Amino acid sequence: MKLDLERQEHGRSELPIEGDLDLGLGDGRPERATLRGTILVDNVESRFLLGGILTAAGRAECGRCLGAFDFLWDVPLEIVVLRDVDTDEGEGDSLVIRQATGEVDLTDALRESAVLAFPLAPVCRPDCRGLCPRCGIDRNTGTCDCADEDIDPRWEGLP
Repeated sequence: MKLDLERQEHGRSELPIEGDLDLGLGDGRPERATLRGTILVDNVESRFLLGGILTAAGRAECGRCLGAFDFLWDVPLEIVVLRDVDTDEGEGDSLVIRQATGEVDLTDALRESAVLAFPLAPVCRPDCRGLCPRCGIDRNTGTCDCADEDIDPRWEGLP
């Protein structure tokens, strides 16, 4: 996943991306992910502006039922490659890479973007019922005889 600064056309072009990344998230989150999509590259003056939304796919653990499932998530991308390596210029929230010539390895920037875009608690499906808080049974696959907890009246109005 590289961008060749010397062969990149002036103006706007596209850079197709497809490959595997080691995310190393652990704790029910993907160790590896496959990243696919197209990055829009704007070659303007002394910088390259890279943007777009890529798709990542990996194995995750549901935040409700703790079951493993294949998960897809969007990875918004904003990377600035500055060819003037001596400048102190930054681009706000964008990832900044300083490199004057050659090929820019985008792997670390893509990994960081994928990790930051991963949700805190992904769910296997929108209607996942999760685990019973008393006995721990998966409510998607079975039922239990546990009584529902009494709700504090101050919280009754919340959905």
